Parts: sequence; structure tokens; C-alpha cells
Amino acid sequence: MSRQIDSFEALLAPMSVAEFMAEYRGRKPLHIQGGGDKFAGVMGWDLLTRLINQSSIWSAASMQLVLDGKRVDPKDFCTPAIGRDKATLPIPDLDRVRGWLQRGASLLLNDIDQLSPGLKAAAAALEAGLGGKVQGNLYCSWQAHQGFGSHYDTHEVFAVHVAGEKTWRLYERHFQDPIAHAAFQIKDDAFHARHKGRLTAEVTLKPGDLLYIPRGWYHDALATSEATIHVAYGITCPIGLDLFSLLFERAVQEPRFRAAVPDPDADGGTATAEHLATLGDTLATLVREPAVVEKFAAFMRGYRYPRADLRLPDDAVERRWRRATAGLRLAQQNGAWVLTDGRQRAPIPPGTDKPIGWILEHESFAERDFAAAFPALAENDRRGLLASLEKMAVIALG
Repeated sequence: MSRQIDSFEALLAPMSVAEFMAEYRGRKPLHIQGGGDKFAGVMGWDLLTRLINQSSIWSAASMQLVLDGKRVDPKDFCTPAIGRDKATLPIPDLDRVRGWLQRGASLLLNDIDQLSPGLKAAAAALEAGLGGKVQGNLYCSWQAHQGFGSHYDTHEVFAVHVAGEKTWRLYERHFQDPIAHAAFQIKDDAFHARHKGRLTAEVTLKPGDLLYIPRGWYHDALATSEATIHVAYGITCPIGLDLFSLLFERAVQEPRFRAAVPDPDADGGTATAEHLATLGDTLATLVREPAVVEKFAAFMRGYRYPRADLRLPDDAVERRWRRATAGLRLAQQNGAWVLTDGRQRAPIPPGTDKPIGWILEHESFAERDFAAAFPALAENDRRGLLASLEKMAVIALG
């Protein structure tokens, strides 16, 4: 079984997270060569075949076809049918899809980041590493047929290349940090042609490679081998504009924000201007309140999609753990945390001192209580830690 990408470090390897954050994140594109099997646990031809043949999970929104830069009209490859939610939807007809693929159409599968453990793990790794919401789309393209023309995205892109070879052309950045707002959602090809700027780089992705593209950076791509697959993970992180929603709720509590604004025509607008200035000063005060700062920090910490797994039959019965060995404690040795009984010492993974400390403080605990105590700890990491401690006879089921 291919290894999953279970951390941001693994996604970026061999580059360090520190170098990426300091030199590239939000600043310029980056191509990382990773080796043929690096992303084999994320996607491959067998998995793609299994997913696409589950035709009832797809619709004209989640499956699209693009031929030489133009989207194929859904009526040309879909048939109205009753979906799993009992609503009538345009469902892809795989016989007609096959015909379009044989003509060179690129296959686009939207929102696939929850459809397999490997896809989900890579998305969760990005969310944990950068603190944002991640959505994944798959692109399957054929040699010499371009999917999309030159464009920029309003989210950061991590293109995970898993099959074939594709050449990406990178141009210049027109908008600084565009967002999903009408001001930046421009579909005019002539606009893009005028503003994409000069060609700055041309890179060919091979299986195991990663391409990072910041928001607003123009790019296009063309398959240079017979068949290619890449998964484009897009991440959206909290920005300053998100603060306005929180401030609105806080400002509702202030009488001056609920008061009528003076008539702008009464005295040449002086009273209106002064009133607005007062509101601005009040906002500057509110945004510095510790409660507002902490609430926004909590919003940022929770800004990711739920990616819990349900594992049956175990999850149908509440699992409880008990401490199996008495007298254990955490101690520091040469700047690192170790688990000791006073005679022997065992190193623990970096960053697990607080969860393990919590476990040592409890004679017994339910797994759901442990999860609630450490909500930022990913489910796979939590289960892995419990399994490791069970092997070490620190805890036991029951």
C-alpha cells in the first residue's frame, strides 16, 4: 500500500517548511521534484478509474470536460437522472464521456478531497500546515490538448503531479492576493491576454513533483505525454476582511453604531463626517479588545473543513482507555521530552508532550474526551499516538 502524505513536511520534502515559508509562500512559484512514487498514495489510474465509475456520485457540477480551452456543454455528455438525494440532476453518461475523452477533452473532477483516504490525508496536511480550508480538483489531460487558457487563481495552488508529464508556463502576477469576489473573478480571455505579462518560467512536472503557485499568478499547462493526472489543492486562509464579520457582531452592542447617522445635507456634511470619524475611532478601539482578538484567533484555529473518519465496527462502541503502567511521567532530556519511570527513558515524538501529559493525568478516559481536549490534533495523528502508547504498554483498552 502506498504511503499517504500525512504532514505538510512530507508534502514539501525535500524542501523544509521553514524555507518554503520564508522564501516562497505568497511570494513566488516553486517547483519541487519529489520522485515517482511520492504521491502514489494520493491518486493513480486505478483509483481514478474506480471513482469515475461510481457514476451516481457525479453531476455536471462535479465532473466537467474541457476541450482546447472551452468547457463542453453538460447537455452534450450528461443525461437527466434521479440522483442519490432523489433530485433530478444532469448525471454524466460515461459512454458519451468516453467519446469526448477520445477527442482529447480534459477531464475535471471537482471537490474530490474527501473521496479517498489518500486524498483526504493530503488535504488535511495542507490545512494543518497552513491554517486554511483546502479543496481538491483532479485534472486528467491528454497530449497536445490544452485544458484551460492562461489564468490566475484566487487561492493558493499546490499542484500534486501523479501521472505522465505536463509543462506549465508561468507568467507574471497582475493582482496582489486576489480573492473570490466579483472584482477579481474575470472571465474575459482578452483581459487575461493583456495582463498576464511576460513568460517567467516553464517547468515540466513528472510524477512525484509539486508545483506551488501563489494567488494572482498567471499560468497555463499542456500535457506533453500521452496521458497525465494532477490534483490541484487550493487553499484559502483567513484574511483581514474576515475581521469585519466579527466586528459587526461586536459593534451591534455599541449604541453609537445603532444610532441614526446625521443628515449629510444638513450642514454641508460636517456632522456626518464627524460621526463617521467617531465610529472609525471606536472600531479601532474594539479591534484591540482582548476578547475580540481571542475570538478572531479561535476563528483562525478552526478555519478548516471537518475531515473525521468513521471506522466500523470500532466507532459504533465507545472506546475507553486506561493507564496500563503506573509511575510514568514526562521529563526533559537534552532539550527534548522523554517518557520515564525513573529508571528507563523513551523519547516521544515532537509536539506530543501535552497530549501524553493529559493521558498520564487520567486513570481512564474515553477517546472522545481525548479528542475534545485536543481538537487541533488530526484524527490520524490522535489514533496513531494512542496506538503507539498501547504498544509501549502505557495505556490499554478497557
